[in-house]
Order: sequence, then structure tokens, then C-alpha cells
Amino acid sequence: MTLIASHRGGTHLWPENTRLAFSETAKLDVDLVEFDVHQTRDNKLVVHHDALIDRMTDGKGAIADFSYDELRRHLVIGSGGETIPTLAETIDIFGPSAVDLRLEIKTRLDGKPYEGMESRIADELLATDMLKRTMVTSFALSRLEAFSTALDERGLNVGELLGFIFLCSPLTVAQIGWRGVIAALGQSGIREIALRAESIDAEVMDLFQKNGVTVHGWAAHTSEAAKAMFRFGVASFTTDRPDLAIAAKRG
Repeated sequence: MTLIASHRGGTHLWPENTRLAFSETAKLDVDLVEFDVHQTRDNKLVVHHDALIDRMTDGKGAIADFSYDELRRHLVIGSGGETIPTLAETIDIFGPSAVDLRLEIKTRLDGKPYEGMESRIADELLATDMLKRTMVTSFALSRLEAFSTALDERGLNVGELLGFIFLCSPLTVAQIGWRGVIAALGQSGIREIALRAESIDAEVMDLFQKNGVTVHGWAAHTSEAAKAMFRFGVASFTTDRPDLAIAAKRG
């Protein structure tokens, strides 16, 4: 079964990664909500796509440079006065719902990791009993490995998750090719990959399936793209228009 993930809570329907978007997504007939996690200077886990707050708020600067209290002084544009939500607040919205989590681990603006963030995410998911309802994703294999280590240290493993997925960019494919991607997955022990929707076809699906890798999609924002994801049988896909994906699923 192909699962639908509302990307950042439905970016083309509501202000992305906001309580409003998440509350509306929780009412939809989707399987997952996709969102991104960063960490403030004082180690608070917050949900925001960019490492900078410039694009989405009335402020400027890197999340890593703000304390949580400082970050709360800035409002998300178009949200009706909302601040950037925390991971805990996001879980509070979806915990009682039927919508599970597709959580992306982000890095600092310079690509370096947030110290200890993977352990804090693991603790938050465990404390809220959401670990088994969460797909953990990242474009950085090193961050997935760090999350796996955090679970190991707690006597758990990534098999407890709903999914454990390497997000593969078209640039990575251009640089090392499909065989290089498969080799990198083999070295890391990760057996799930998410590819940009337009790069997925029957040949690509067959290649990864033959190598024991489960394929997910991302950026299927149109009706045609969503229909393709269902046709190819990807495990899940993200979309900025969950309403169009729901319609495509229903036929």
C-alpha cells in the first residue's frame, strides 16, 4: 500500500510547518505528516524547514543561534500570529489522530550536525510513545547513523520505526549514479530510500527492488505525480497538495 504524506503539513494549502497546517492535516485522509526538525541554541527541538528563519518569519537568523525564548519572539508569516512550533507541540497534535509522522532530521546552515539532536529526538518519541508511529528520514546518511546509535544506546533499534529512510537528491544521483547510491546504502545498512517523484520509473523501481531496497517518493505535488506514485507502488510519498493525492488515490 502506498502511503500519502502531507509535506510540511500541506505547503500549498496552509503556511508550512505551522500548528494550523498540522491541525488541518490531522483531519485529512492521509497516512503521514512530513516535517523537519532543527535545534535551538538551548537544545529545544523545533519544527521548521530552513536552517534560517528569514523566509518564513518576520525575523532573520539561524535557528541554531536563537534560544527558544528568543525564537518565540518571531511570528510565522501568514499564520495568524503563530510562532515556530516545537516537536512536542507537533506530536501533541498528531498523537490522538490517525496520522503518523515522517520526521526529517535537519542540519545547521553549514551542514554540520546539531550536537545531541538525534538523542533528543529519540527521547521525545519514546516519551510520547510515538517511536513506532514515526518514519525517520534525512538527506545526510551520517544523521541517520547517529539516530541509529541513539536507539542502540537505549536498547532499541531502527526496526522499531515505521520507516528509516535516506532522502536521495537528484544531485547525489548525478554525482555517483544509481549504483553508487546502492553501494552507499549497503555500507550504511539502510534499506529504504526516498527519491524525487520525477526520477522514479519502472526501471528505477526494479533496480532498487532487486537490491532489496524499499523505494519512497518525495515532491509529488500534482495529480499526475501522485497517480504515478500509486502506479509504481512506492511505499510512501510526500506532497504539498494532499487533497490532490487523496483524490488520486480514490480514483
